[in-house]
Amino acid sequence: MIPIQLTIQGLYSYQKKQTIDFTTLTAAGLFGIFGSVGSGKSSVLEAITFALYGKTDRLNLSGDNRNYNMMNLKSNELLIDFIFETGKDQTAYRAVVTGKRNSKQFEEVKKLDRNTYKKVNENWIPIENSALENAIGLSYENFKRTIIIPQGQFQEFLQLGNKDRTQMLKELFNLGKFELYYKTVALESKNNEQKQNLQGQLQQLGEIDANKIAELETQLLELKKSFG
Repeated sequence: MIPIQLTIQGLYSYQKKQTIDFTTLTAAGLFGIFGSVGSGKSSVLEAITFALYGKTDRLNLSGDNRNYNMMNLKSNELLIDFIFETGKDQTAYRAVVTGKRNSKQFEEVKKLDRNTYKKVNENWIPIENSALENAIGLSYENFKRTIIIPQGQFQEFLQLGNKDRTQMLKELFNLGKFELYYKTVALESKNNEQKQNLQGQLQQLGEIDANKIAELETQLLELKKSFG
């Protein structure tokens, strides 16, 4: 996934609309987001995560008033507009999140609307939100582990169990096409079934030994002579 542009407004410390053009950064092939504590680095990463998956870890606990906490206290509207490219053909996608504060009740922030689009012939065509995960090729959990590692959780990243680590690497490097276990099991099961069928057919023929074959061949020759 290559980020192209991020516009945020009313999110955490970003009261006014801010647009980040990633193209000048990604052109170098490698870039970083730097700043002092509280300068808004995490907010940028959370904005991207929420746009892509509709959730974040920091404010995703059960019963947490996430929408209210995400919106800047001096803002009445929230906007996240993220454009990125991904895939072999570098197809462009767009995720837009919008929300409004209840004008009559300050603490109430209405449902955040999330809409996603795919660029086709220079036009943004609406798609299902779930399509973004397929386009990126990473689940929410593995996106966090590889793109966004929350502060203090790097040790957890290093100590992933074998199953989780294997699944993550398969998603990251598209190793599913090299997965032979299930194909091998299916082929072995099919071969065993055919083997059992053949063994059943052979059992119907009874016991066959060399002496019996020689005896039958003798009988066949005698029959041929008698009809000859």
